[in-house]
Amino acid sequence: MINPTFKEDMMTNDTALLQEKFRDNPYAYFDQFRNNPIETVDFLGFRTNVATGYQEIEAILKDPRFIREWRKVAPPEQVVEPPKRVQPVVYLMNNMMLFRDAPDHTRLRSLVNKAFTPRMVERLRPQIEEMADDLIERMKQNDEHELIRDFSYYLPVVVIAELIGVPREDREYFRKWADAFVRFIDFNADYEGMELVADDIRDSAEYFRSLIQKRRVDPREDLISGLIQAEEAGDSLNEDEMVATCLLLMIAGHETTVNLISNGFYLLMKHPEQLALLKADPSLVPNAVEETLRYEPPVLFTSRIASDDMEMFGKELKKSQEVMVLLGAANRDPRVFEEPNTFDITRKNIKHLSFASGPHFCLGAPLARLEGQIALVKLVTRLQNPTLLQEPEWRDNIIFRGFKTLHINAGVI
Repeated sequence: MINPTFKEDMMTNDTALLQEKFRDNPYAYFDQFRNNPIETVDFLGFRTNVATGYQEIEAILKDPRFIREWRKVAPPEQVVEPPKRVQPVVYLMNNMMLFRDAPDHTRLRSLVNKAFTPRMVERLRPQIEEMADDLIERMKQNDEHELIRDFSYYLPVVVIAELIGVPREDREYFRKWADAFVRFIDFNADYEGMELVADDIRDSAEYFRSLIQKRRVDPREDLISGLIQAEEAGDSLNEDEMVATCLLLMIAGHETTVNLISNGFYLLMKHPEQLALLKADPSLVPNAVEETLRYEPPVLFTSRIASDDMEMFGKELKKSQEVMVLLGAANRDPRVFEEPNTFDITRKNIKHLSFASGPHFCLGAPLARLEGQIALVKLVTRLQNPTLLQEPEWRDNIIFRGFKTLHINAGVI
């Protein structure tokens, strides 16, 4: 989570305008910080350290001296108690493995990892293909589509809900809860904004707590039942951690994949020569997914905290100082990628950092890749002559990269 200390009155009109321009083209903004491996700069209106290079970012993500749990190293005078309405949500976030360090992160990840092995994920392929075909069949009713509403959102929601064990009739709540979570952890989040979405996040936590109780009585072949079995077998997993894990997987399991699918198909429509290549050779689909992840990643940046005074790439860092790790910048590092600002699905050896690296490498990467590949194959082969009805707007979020809507015209076969 971004440094939780509330920065009073730092969101000025100038900052808001800067962030609006950032949403239009974050990569041009990142390029201005490439002078040094780690720089102290005014980043989107806040004074902080940033890293832009591929080599430097990969090293930071793998270095155990950089941690996620700021509260462990923060000077006491900088720790501000959140408002009462926000406290339960902060407690919930603190139980998520995304915001934990070893050994807790290792323990939680090892439990959940069993559901995300490549073999387990591959077993979902027939179901995902069937779901994708079903969604496209529904689009046959007309030629105008809002692709996120009609396809990109529902596919990953159904998949992650099946994996976790959420009944079909309850999946309608996911979008509201996901939006609340994303707003809560956004770069600009202050306590006033957090309070606005706290009730939705608390509702989602209570929902999963209730579902866990049901699975204790009636276990199924799903992740919740697996976590309960691990707990009952003596593993040090408590119910709060189970609730937090379910919520995290619900969000991470579909929020970023929605962006991956929508961003990928948008890029293909904007680059018709690339779309033609993919139509002619569907074996390029895995590479097209990787190039989408590199060129327009679903998550633009994250952060790490210095656990002690240290030197990194010639930069002196003090204990508890934050470094913004600009994943989107690393993916366009000209030292690593030839013509980094060109979208090319034939690019060789694409080693992006969109799934991060090190201990926090994205647990759901195999599933996201599979969903992205299946989605693009179905969209490219079954939507005929797709065109944009209007240029889409990017969502009002600094960290997550995705569209509000994606209106297209396309016949369906």
